[in-house]
Amino acid sequence: MHHRISTGGFTLVELLVVLVVAGILATGVVFMFADPTAKVRGAAFSLLTDLNQARSEAVSRNRDILVDFILAARDGYRICIDTDGDRDCGDELPGDIIKEVLFRPEVQLYDCSAAPPYPAGGPTKTPSGTELAGKNGLIFGGPSYLKWQPDGTSGDNGSIILYHPAAQNPLLVRGNPYAAVISSAATGRIRLMRWRRESGWSRK
Repeated sequence: MHHRISTGGFTLVELLVVLVVAGILATGVVFMFADPTAKVRGAAFSLLTDLNQARSEAVSRNRDILVDFILAARDGYRICIDTDGDRDCGDELPGDIIKEVLFRPEVQLYDCSAAPPYPAGGPTKTPSGTELAGKNGLIFGGPSYLKWQPDGTSGDNGSIILYHPAAQNPLLVRGNPYAAVISSAATGRIRLMRWRRESGWSRK
């Protein structure tokens, strides 16, 4: 009796299936990185995660935790223990900086500090109806920071709006902006909202 010995290799059909699947995945990744809305959405979800982390750190450490936003050539934020109570992470020791994030170059805080005119295709108000004229994408109690308290609440309820401007033209919106909305100072609850020029703000 003859026994077939398996070589453990792949057949041509199996290799073709693997190549097709890899091609589909690669196409999806390229599309994601080319899609302005996907870039903003990714930054918004990361921001949501980090805001919740900052709130958890405030509760677990029983300390005030600051989210200090960076307004520069590349926008971003630092999360720190505000040891001196000056509402600024820039002067804290490295051991008191919990996290520092810079948005990818294409993603920025929605700057309406010189509006009108507003960026074409973008919102003129926050999800709660606050006018954005004169605002820099940060619309809450502190001028450029959020403070989480040890009970998990924040007195700085409001919105943080991100968008993808056209290259070299901050007055032209590409894709859909997103807003991280702290809807209740009492609970510290955060949700994401998405702007569509046809219908306005809606849940993501």
